[in-house]
Amino acid sequence: MTSRRFRFLALALAAPIALSGCASLTEAVTKVKTPPCPPIYILSDAAKITKFRPGAGRDLTDVDMDAEIIAFKGQCSYDDKGAVVEIQVSFDVKRGPASTKRQSELRYFVAIPKFFPAPEAKAEFTVPVTFPEGMDQARVNDEDVVMRIPVKNKDIINNYEIYLGFQETPEELEMNRRAKR
Repeated sequence: MTSRRFRFLALALAAPIALSGCASLTEAVTKVKTPPCPPIYILSDAAKITKFRPGAGRDLTDVDMDAEIIAFKGQCSYDDKGAVVEIQVSFDVKRGPASTKRQSELRYFVAIPKFFPAPEAKAEFTVPVTFPEGMDQARVNDEDVVMRIPVKNKDIINNYEIYLGFQETPEELEMNRRAKR
């Protein structure tokens, strides 16, 4: 009976010592520096979009869909060709009173102005939206957008800003700008 207590007591005393060793290991692991990512911005003029049904009407009863870019998440890594940036964009979408279908799609862009006027400076993406039965709202996460930035020097990656926004018509862009005034 005495030997069982001793083994239990020895294990109970050894556990805090072993766990304190794990704490130092955890600290060492968390201090690993993650690679820097370029700054990413959602353009305020292109962060929201309102789509109207075809025709001249532009009041609330003519709204087919409202959408907003609400967030993004991403990560960066580096290889011998430069930085690899992965971004996933999230949207809130609402059906408007003029909507007649449960499916729609959004068009948005990812742009790196540093590469302008090259065609690779901007890419457009289409995201399908399906509203569940009985729901007029949906949250949509697009698939990862993967970009390669040919920069091997991690100290200058901040010079390669990335912008996100909806691909809008001039009328939609002007409507957003008027709403902000």
